[in-house]
Amino acid sequence: MNIKFKGLLAVMLFTAGQLFAQENNSNNKNTPTFTPGLEHRILAGFNFGATAPVGLPNTIRRINSFWPEFSPSLGYELSYRITSKWGASLAVKLDYKGMGTKDEVQYFPTIITTEDGGSFSGNFSGKNKTIVRNAYVAFPLNATFTPNAKWRFSLGGYAAWLFSSNFYGTVSDGYIRNGGPTGEKVIIDKATFDFGIDVRKFDIGLQGGAMRKVGRKLEVMGNLSWGLKPIFPDDFKGLDFPLYNIYLTLGVAYKI
Repeated sequence: MNIKFKGLLAVMLFTAGQLFAQENNSNNKNTPTFTPGLEHRILAGFNFGATAPVGLPNTIRRINSFWPEFSPSLGYELSYRITSKWGASLAVKLDYKGMGTKDEVQYFPTIITTEDGGSFSGNFSGKNKTIVRNAYVAFPLNATFTPNAKWRFSLGGYAAWLFSSNFYGTVSDGYIRNGGPTGEKVIIDKATFDFGIDVRKFDIGLQGGAMRKVGRKLEVMGNLSWGLKPIFPDDFKGLDFPLYNIYLTLGVAYKI
């Protein structure tokens, strides 16, 4: 009886092994072999963020309000899947980056023009309003990771060239020490500044993001870009701290 039981158990184990092997071979036949290839996408979204310092300088005493400007982002991306999970992408984008802010400043180095045409360079204390609207042609280059059919993650950098710049605003309800901290005190009811012509023509930075598939060809995306170069050159006198482009792009991608 014991010998018969052992023989039956051996037959059952052998049969189960054969069935498993046949099923595994069948699944392998049904699983498509990955073939490296190109992917094309149209990108569209909006940029939300700020052209801002990293850390608030002590000359800005209070921020009263902040708002995003209309900042669309449009582009085309070419990507190449080297393996089923890893690849690389290169894109060309038209990127608008803008914001507005109202704040109160003290001993803020700047250059202003009054309504009667007077020009002053020195330390201003009072209220400030700044508008930024800059447009770039950007070239992002990323490594991509696709863990499954739904998600794709990317990490890399970008280079961008400025083709339109606006950086302007007003100061009011304060005074300026003309020429420096100990200069002549000039009362300022309202004055303007315009530094658009001084914005640096080139930007470079890091970026990372993710895409999630929501349809056969449609994906939603989010991408954070962080500029590494200040938007004004080192010898610029209108501000005494560097400003960087720090923006989050939210939008969609259409695979073509």
